[in-house]
Amino acid sequence: MARLGPAPTVTRMPDPMHLLVAGGGPAALEGALAVQRLAGTRVRITLLSDQDAFTYRPVSVAEPFGLAAPQRFSLRELAADRGFSLILGRVAKVDGDARRVRLASGKWLDYDALLLALGAGREEGVPGALSFRGGEDVAPLRAALARLHAGEPLRVAFVAGPDVGWTLPLYELALLMVRWAGEQGLAIEPWVVTSEQRPLGVFGESASHDVAELLEQAGVRVWTGAYAEAVEDGRLWLSLEGSLPVDLAVALARPVGRFLPGLPADGRGFVPVDEQGRVSGLRDVYAAGDMTTRPLKQGGLATQQADVAASAIAAAAGAPVRVESYRPVLRAMLLTGGRPRYLRRESGEASAELVDEAPWWPPHKIAGRELAPYLAAHPELRVEPAS
Repeated sequence: MARLGPAPTVTRMPDPMHLLVAGGGPAALEGALAVQRLAGTRVRITLLSDQDAFTYRPVSVAEPFGLAAPQRFSLRELAADRGFSLILGRVAKVDGDARRVRLASGKWLDYDALLLALGAGREEGVPGALSFRGGEDVAPLRAALARLHAGEPLRVAFVAGPDVGWTLPLYELALLMVRWAGEQGLAIEPWVVTSEQRPLGVFGESASHDVAELLEQAGVRVWTGAYAEAVEDGRLWLSLEGSLPVDLAVALARPVGRFLPGLPADGRGFVPVDEQGRVSGLRDVYAAGDMTTRPLKQGGLATQQADVAASAIAAAAGAPVRVESYRPVLRAMLLTGGRPRYLRRESGEASAELVDEAPWWPPHKIAGRELAPYLAAHPELRVEPAS
């Protein structure tokens, strides 16, 4: 009778880390794609979103003028293509000790690591002005434009208060308004009223000078260092300067935090994170994008924050990657009503330049390292706008 040898040793592969990515916007998708590229099968990814489609929102400024409509991409098909799980729902609470989140439905979801990219709320920017938050305010702005009449020059003010860090849509609205008014045969006197000390000053002095020249050539008047208080009886009231008569005032909405139970927050509800996107005081919880305390709420910066968090998550899963720290590169496509213009400024650079050709590829408004090329390569994910 043959003698049996020792049983073979079976090496059990460790279970993959379960990453829960909460949010359906650019930072959430960028983070999921980046972790998958860096960590591969070391991580299994679940997307949690309260919408079944990702809407490309930055071009919503052009929609009231009939120049563009935001594209929508199916999250179900994206998840299927990348092998992600997709759950439709909204985060109501984070239990960091138990590593789980509670949904608005009451259901609990467990995680090993959590990446939150829930965005920010948007509130009225200037009382009495028409607030512009994006796609949800396209119809009211379009209706307001339809009420403008031919005759004497109409004064239209585009306003940003001190709580609005990312003011680029303000300048786009003004420039697009000029083109639209010309097509409609309306005499318009467009104004930009902003608390900034110079137009798009975040890009530096040289870029701001170029933007100011572009606005002057288009006939847009600019009032900087102005703190708008309210619009009443056809006048835009400012803190120190008095008032400006207006026929229409459009104000960018101000971002507000969400005060999510279980998360630390500052006085406005925004979540503090470190240079790798880790949420203060919580283990294996990361946050990126508009929900964080970082002052510039911009899609491209949100994707960079997600990339940094992704490197830390992948390293925690055992992937041989270098953990990055957040060093923002600010990129912007400025819609003008004609040929777009582009700006790019790295940390430490004195100023950007306003140029005709995009210094990044693909030339999307949201220049995510992972997301922009992925969407460009997968046009089949596009879905028709919701009716």
